[in-house]
Amino acid sequence: MRPSITKGMSLYEHLGISRSADATEIKKAYRKMSLIHHPDKGGDPEEFKKVQKAYEVLSDDARRANYDATGSEDIQAGPGPGAQPFPFDMSSLFGNMFGGPRAQAKPQKGPPKMHDIALSLNDFYNGKDITLQFERSRFCPGCKGSGVERYESCGGCGGSGTRQTMMMMGPGMQALMRGPCPECSGSGKKAAAGCGACRGTKMKTEEKVLNVKIIPGMRPGEVITFKGECSDHPGYIEAGDVQIRLQDADEEGRFFRREGDDLGIRMAFGLRGSLLGVTEKVEGHPGKSDLDISIPAGTQNGAVIVVEGLGLPKKAGGYGALHVLVSIVASEKELLALKDNAELIGRIFEV
Repeated sequence: MRPSITKGMSLYEHLGISRSADATEIKKAYRKMSLIHHPDKGGDPEEFKKVQKAYEVLSDDARRANYDATGSEDIQAGPGPGAQPFPFDMSSLFGNMFGGPRAQAKPQKGPPKMHDIALSLNDFYNGKDITLQFERSRFCPGCKGSGVERYESCGGCGGSGTRQTMMMMGPGMQALMRGPCPECSGSGKKAAAGCGACRGTKMKTEEKVLNVKIIPGMRPGEVITFKGECSDHPGYIEAGDVQIRLQDADEEGRFFRREGDDLGIRMAFGLRGSLLGVTEKVEGHPGKSDLDISIPAGTQNGAVIVVEGLGLPKKAGGYGALHVLVSIVASEKELLALKDNAELIGRIFEV
C-alpha cells in the first residue's frame, strides 16, 4: 500500500524525514518517494508533484531556511527579474555575536529602609522593648502579584512569545527578523481575567508590627535588621530589609556622658574636701540610684578618679568604668584662710 500525502502535512512529512535531516538524507528520501509516487510506477500524479515540490524547497538552503522560519514554500523575487533573494536570520547573527537577546532581569532584593530610634542612657544601660507598627504593601497572595487570575494563550504569536517578519535588505537579500511579540510583550500569554482579590492592582495593604529588643550593652550607631520586612515592589524579586539604627538621645541636664563602655562625670569639691578627702552622693546614674563618690585627701584640681564597674554593660559581660573629673572650687573664706600659704594653693590648683 502506497503512503498517502494528505493536506496539511509539512514538506518534511511529504518526504518522510525529520526537520533535522541533512542534504544527503533529503536526496535519499526524495529518490525513495519518487519511486513510490511516480506515475510511471502507478503512483498518483498529484502526490508526485508534492514530493517534487518538497524536494525543490528543502534541497535549496535559502528556500529551506525561509520555509523553516515562515512556513512559506516560496520566496518572493527581488528587484532583479526572477531573482531569488537570500534570506538570513538577523536574530541568529547578532545572537551569536552578543550572546542572544536577554531579558532585563529584575534586581534580586529591594533597598533597605532605615529608621532612627533615639534612646536614653537608661535604655542603653537597662535595655528596652520597643514596638514598631506600620503599614506595608505586599504582593497579592491570590495572584502572586500579577494582577491576573487567569491567562490565555496569545493569539498574536500562538503562545511562542516571538514574532517573525521578513524584511528586504537590498537586491537579492532578505532578512528574517525575530523579536518579542508586541501583544504579549514576549510572555506568550495574555490576561483573560483580572484578579478579584486585589482588583488588578497586584498589591494588598497590611499592618505590620515589629518588636525591637534593645539589649544592655548595645551602642549608639548599631543597626538592628529585620530581613525582608519592607513593602514588596514590582521592580524587585524580594522585599528590602527594615533597619533600626540606635541613636543617643540628647537629654537636657544629663550629668553622665558616654565614652564607649565607660561613663564620665565632672564633680566639683570644696577646698576642704580636697585637702582632707570627702565622700559625696551622685544622682542620675542609669544603674545606681544611690551612688557615693569619694576622693582621697590631697586630690588636686583636674585629677581623674577611675571607679571600675560603674560604667555601662558590656556585650561580652561585665561593666565599664566611671571616670570622675575632679574640679576644686574654693570659697572666698577658704582662700582668705590660706592667703599666706601660696605653696599649698599652687599644689592644689596646679598654678
